[in-house]
Amino acid sequence: MRSNPSWNSRSSPIEKSGKAQRMGMFSRSLRLLVLRRIFRTHHVYRKNMKQFTPTDIENYYDHTEVHYRMWWNLEEAAGLHYGIWEPDTRTNTEAILNTNARLMRLGGITAADRVLDAGCGIGGSALFLAEQLGCRVEGITLSRRQVETATRLAAEKELDELVSFSRQNYLDTDFPDAHFDVVWAIESFGSAPAKADFFREMYRILKPGGRILFADTFKPYPYDITTDKDMLTMLNGWAISDILALEELEAMSREQGFPHFRVEDVSAQIKPSVNRIYRAALFGMIGTKAYNLFKTATYFSRIHYKTGLAQKKTYRRGKWGYYLVSCTKANGQ
Repeated sequence: MRSNPSWNSRSSPIEKSGKAQRMGMFSRSLRLLVLRRIFRTHHVYRKNMKQFTPTDIENYYDHTEVHYRMWWNLEEAAGLHYGIWEPDTRTNTEAILNTNARLMRLGGITAADRVLDAGCGIGGSALFLAEQLGCRVEGITLSRRQVETATRLAAEKELDELVSFSRQNYLDTDFPDAHFDVVWAIESFGSAPAKADFFREMYRILKPGGRILFADTFKPYPYDITTDKDMLTMLNGWAISDILALEELEAMSREQGFPHFRVEDVSAQIKPSVNRIYRAALFGMIGTKAYNLFKTATYFSRIHYKTGLAQKKTYRRGKWGYYLVSCTKANGQ
């Protein structure tokens, strides 16, 4: 039998280097191919999902604002998102502000940056960034009510020269090309009916080297959301059809021109916030049923407590996690 020279002869350093490079290229190509397949599979899942319009999303935030005022210290932190609990954190407001601070540090935002708060709510993050750094922030939301509230809070804090708010859909904004250094998206990305459209619009309005910063819920691994009733209850109660897995998010960001991807997993640190929402949901269940004896609550007000119950159940089952993510646009593009 003839021997295979590649098994029995010693390779030169140059040959070894060439083999290593080829193996590295093959490994990267294979990984990208797998990520692209995961990304495309996501679109198959969407066919059987409940879809939400911009009006639905606006109604969700307007109709449930009273719940956040009751249970989430809305006037203090002006944030609707999960809070990150550090060892020395004592209050829900501190935890909410921690999330802002951690994402700000991850993104390396400076006073010279122009920031878009895409899905700004009542302006809490925009006001935080302007107050902490002195940077300019423009916030957009689908809700007229939120624009009015955010504008009032900016005036009260005397930050209205640094921040402004308008009613816009982040999938189709009126900003010029290459206008922003940073896009800030705390728990707003999930509402996008077509996630790739978000990346395309952010790519257009970001400068070369600009970054998208997410603080949001993502699946730790890909799975079909329609097979999990509790996840559907959680997401649909927030006017969200589906969320991406981290692999899907990375694949999509690279596909759309954001080659640099960083993740911080803070899932364990939001546990007190998950529990707080759960407790609020228990009280909300009683309140909703009592309210409906005399009046008819709006759709999202009526089911909001179910979302609060489901988010804890699915969190404990490891069906979603909470992550801080930075996606950076390539320089020169």
